[in-house]
Amino acid sequence: MKKAFKRIFRTGWLNFKRNSYLSFGTTGVMALVLLLFSGLMVLNYISGQIVTGLEDKVDVSVYFKNDASEDQVISVKQDLESQPAVARVTYISKDQALTDFKAKHAGDALIQQSLAELTDNPLQSSLNIKAKESTQYASIVTFLEGNKLRPVIDKINFYENEAIINRVQGISRGVGNWGLVATLILAFIAVLVTFNTIRLTIYNQKNEIEIMRLVGGSNWHIKAPYLIEGGLYGVFASLITIAVFYPTLWFISSKIGILIPDVSLIGYFVANVFQFIPIIFALGIALGVLSSYIAIRRFLRV
Repeated sequence: MKKAFKRIFRTGWLNFKRNSYLSFGTTGVMALVLLLFSGLMVLNYISGQIVTGLEDKVDVSVYFKNDASEDQVISVKQDLESQPAVARVTYISKDQALTDFKAKHAGDALIQQSLAELTDNPLQSSLNIKAKESTQYASIVTFLEGNKLRPVIDKINFYENEAIINRVQGISRGVGNWGLVATLILAFIAVLVTFNTIRLTIYNQKNEIEIMRLVGGSNWHIKAPYLIEGGLYGVFASLITIAVFYPTLWFISSKIGILIPDVSLIGYFVANVFQFIPIIFALGIALGVLSSYIAIRRFLRV
């Protein structure tokens, strides 16, 4: 069995080397498919990190009307703290809001001068609400809308944040969907190119195949080398993909880090190298073997 497998593998390797130009073109097309798939994984990771970062920063801020009393604000705060979806509620009084605003614009002389001329505090008291899960903000807002003290609430700012998150998620889904379509189209082209390469190999070796039939060669011994050949296209395409992907990732990682400081592309894909590389090899070999199998079923009659 071991000798038979060595013979089959050697024959598949010879087929691969014999059609050097076709093999190069087929491997190149398959490598493009794998590179596009790898790029899609990068885009999915980046978009996922952006959405996660936005969700972590999202909260609900409730601003009260100027005529709302502190007791009313505290009452709303206590109602919120009794809700299971709420993790934390922070009360910011009008005086505290003014102090924070002055500290934030300490270097702006014009703003400081304008504030000094004011006789009344124009800022509103507010509650800052953090949910246990990002999906629970909508229910918190619904609770606030139905609260008995809703008339003293001036504004709930969750809706602006929700729109931003939904927009980013929509862009992320769009990029993922279009990337998947492009990958599938290229995968189909790769299968077609590999299919035709194997078909030409079968046609060029029809005399050898006939001799193998006459001497009693089994179906497995005749067909298996072409499966090996297809698998080799996938192996070399995977090697090319990895050789191009990681240096490119290292080059762009620092630039992406400038735009999105919390995202380290090279760090993520190096940490998951033992998951990423097997996926690329499995996909490449599967494409090659599948293409060969289709060509064998179509053109090789034994």
